[in-house]
Amino acid sequence: MHVLTCGTCSTGPGSEFRALADGLFACPAGHLLAPQDVDLDGPTVWAVDASGILGYVTDHALESLGEALADFGDAHESHNPAYAAKSSLRSAVDAFAKYATAFLAGVAPVSIR
Repeated sequence: MHVLTCGTCSTGPGSEFRALADGLFACPAGHLLAPQDVDLDGPTVWAVDASGILGYVTDHALESLGEALADFGDAHESHNPAYAAKSSLRSAVDAFAKYATAFLAGVAPVSIR
């Protein structure tokens, strides 16, 4: 999960937004962020981890995993099959790690398109 940090304070560690009991998020300096103000572009969704930190995860990780495995199946057709296979497996591991992050944050993607 990629954490969302307060743009007013900093973009480094220690400026992460955390969930509050009233449903809002606040950085350590007290700047507030409402859930309706969390607007992410592209294939990402926001989530809160077990420690209450607000972040985002990629919601198309399973699609990426499927594409990487398809590339692995086609690696033998490449000019350098060993490199193509290794590269596609690296992509598959990366996609699975993103899926695991999303799943653990409670944002499990549901299908491959």
